[in-house]
Amino acid sequence: MRWIDNNTESKLSIDIITEKSGYSKWHLQRIFKQHVGVTLGEYIRISRIYCVAEKLRLSQESIMAIAIRYHYDSQQTLTRIFKYYFKTTPSAYRKSNNIAPNYKN
Repeated sequence: MRWIDNNTESKLSIDIITEKSGYSKWHLQRIFKQHVGVTLGEYIRISRIYCVAEKLRLSQESIMAIAIRYHYDSQQTLTRIFKYYFKTTPSAYRKSNNIAPNYKN
């Protein structure tokens, strides 16, 4: 988990993480879900979107640049995923005074 959190700006995939871990793809996904409570893919998405939220708060970097930095296909894709987790757009989040996300799984 720490390695994922430290590499959110890298192109992450289950295959890359499996290779780093030394476990088989299926075994790693099974034990990850068992111990963390979410799938490996979901954890990657959550970790990445929380980093996006932090960038929105701490920088004036454009939303498009942030989308590219975190490997989203487009600003629209980032906005759709951001809205799913935070219940607001990246632009509105940046302008608001809320520090904590509205994420509810």
